[in-house]
Amino acid sequence: MDKENKYLSSDELLEKIFYYMQRLFEEKELSSTLVLLTDLGRTLVNSDRASFWFWDKKKHQVWTLAALEIGKITIPEGSGLIGASIQNNEVLIINDPYNDSRFNSDVDKNSGYVTKSILTLPVTNADGVVIGAYQAINKLDAEGKDAAFTEADIKRLTLATAFCGRTLESYLLYNEALEDQLTGLKNRRGLYSHYEKNIVPILSSKKASLIICDIDHFKKVNDTWGHNAGDAVLKHVANLYSSLAGIDDGVFRWGGEEFILLLPGKDLEEARAFAEQCRQNVEASVCKFEDLEIKVTMSFGVSELNADMTTEENVKSADEKLYYAKEHGRNRVIHILPE
Repeated sequence: MDKENKYLSSDELLEKIFYYMQRLFEEKELSSTLVLLTDLGRTLVNSDRASFWFWDKKKHQVWTLAALEIGKITIPEGSGLIGASIQNNEVLIINDPYNDSRFNSDVDKNSGYVTKSILTLPVTNADGVVIGAYQAINKLDAEGKDAAFTEADIKRLTLATAFCGRTLESYLLYNEALEDQLTGLKNRRGLYSHYEKNIVPILSSKKASLIICDIDHFKKVNDTWGHNAGDAVLKHVANLYSSLAGIDDGVFRWGGEEFILLLPGKDLEEARAFAEQCRQNVEASVCKFEDLEIKVTMSFGVSELNADMTTEENVKSADEKLYYAKEHGRNRVIHILPE
């Protein structure tokens, strides 16, 4: 998307809005939609840069869902101008940022960019609850020179933030149905959705593998220390897998004490090696719950995905190896069944 630092007349601005609306109706991917909305905001206020931020309350972080001209940024919640706007549900116009104690100039120092004006608006859902923020940086005048943000820019940018809020809210509501509430991982329904969207399209041209794993003697954990301790172990394992998985990998709670990992780009041997790494990490880790230190092991079944098989058939192939691992000593990885 080309950046146009050009002041638009009323007719040109209306034409631009219609252009973005048409593109938004055609666009299906969330990431591309958010980039379009972010660029719409930049166009409406004629700024040099713009970004749309999501408030991740679970991780106590705020990070960019879309950032024009810059890479992804993650900051602790409550920090900087973004944090102040979100926490206080407040619109901020800062036309002298270097004299504002809330402004973090480190990004400018590292990149050489000079921030001269900032407009930050909280983004809310349909109930008025803040879920993120939109930020425009460096206002430009009709000649493309530095200018100051005004109340008129707030009114214009409110259109883009409203679209951002509704789009993000729809995405979050949809994903809640695909999420396991205990661990924060995608659930079984989420796996099917992920498989169809991200795995099926690549199987004709590249390798991909599936790992299914199960906590050994999990019933004993619940019987000995109670179900709250069992829940703590499940969350512990989920967090460990999430930290080990690559950016394109999928981690899912299949049900009970079973987890599945989808590994695009990994063949059977690579997936086996990754499963072994997971097994060793689980065995070496300790789940701390209240005054307890709980240690568990896990068993693993690994299969390379077959494009001619259904999701269920591919899961069954790995599950047969998991069953063999549990029947032959547990705490092991099986990727090939003996003859």
